[in-house]
Amino acid sequence: MILVTGGTGLTGSHLLLYLTRKGLKVRAIFRSEKNLNKTKNLFKYYSAEPEKLWANIEWIPADITDITSLKPAFEAVTRVYHIAAKVSFLPKDKDVLMQTNVDGTANLLHLAIDNKIQKFLHVSSIAALGGYDNPITEKTHWNWKETHSDYAVSKYLSEMEVWRAGQEGLPIVIINPAVILGAHFWDTGIGQIVQKVDNGLKFYPPGGNAFVDVWDVVKIMTELMQRDISNESFIVSGFNQTYFEFLSSLAKFLGKKPPQTKLPYWLAQILYVAGRLTGKGITSKAILKTLFQHPQYSSQKLVNTLEYQFIPFEASIRNLTTQYRKVFKK
Repeated sequence: MILVTGGTGLTGSHLLLYLTRKGLKVRAIFRSEKNLNKTKNLFKYYSAEPEKLWANIEWIPADITDITSLKPAFEAVTRVYHIAAKVSFLPKDKDVLMQTNVDGTANLLHLAIDNKIQKFLHVSSIAALGGYDNPITEKTHWNWKETHSDYAVSKYLSEMEVWRAGQEGLPIVIINPAVILGAHFWDTGIGQIVQKVDNGLKFYPPGGNAFVDVWDVVKIMTELMQRDISNESFIVSGFNQTYFEFLSSLAKFLGKKPPQTKLPYWLAQILYVAGRLTGKGITSKAILKTLFQHPQYSSQKLVNTLEYQFIPFEASIRNLTTQYRKVFKK
């Protein structure tokens, strides 16, 4: 039996769809019935028989911060995809980030060891990597002297828990995805950016980032789970793009004008102060920093290991905007 945490999120929903399409029966945990609706809707948009696929998922109510509630989810489980995480860049969420991402991961690892799980795949983030190398690889060391968001710190510390479990004999694999491009979660993350571009965006940050298609992440996760690979970590980045290139490509496929004005640092500082007061926009120095930097991330280790070819940048953007128009451009 396969167990998936975070099945009601962007990556987890796509993973569940991918696994059930292959005819696999999967167990997934959830915290509220409301959270299931997004995953159900995603199945409806991508499948002609969503109910048939949905029937292959055994949903169990559980909270990763409550180890007692998790115990029934591990019955007869052999493999675990751990995707569940709190994503926030608000200073007020520091405690819940640590509780969910660090303590919650530790709870899952304890149960994985106790139940002799055959393999535990942990979804981390490029935010948990160091930032000095060019390009950044799996060997780039975390540096506490850098400016990190509380989210990044929580993901780094959760990785430390996974490595510790690996030393105790649990077969583990860690992936560090770039910014994930995926559809049908339009009220968060990339979905919000797509909507902003569709509504008209004037400014673009001068920096850049690494991006990856959600379907690449899902395929790579399942491939790593099936292979005889353990105690390894892999950066999962399809392409390094400037924010201008990314936003302009979105605008092109949405039939909108691309942003024309580079965001000046003085304005970003004003937005940072406003973000600290309102909890919206630029809410931390770490976010401010990322807008003006363009680190390069290398997935060469993954490419060499799996002989993998990523979905091209423009194809990924085209797929994303096509799904967006299905919902908002009827």
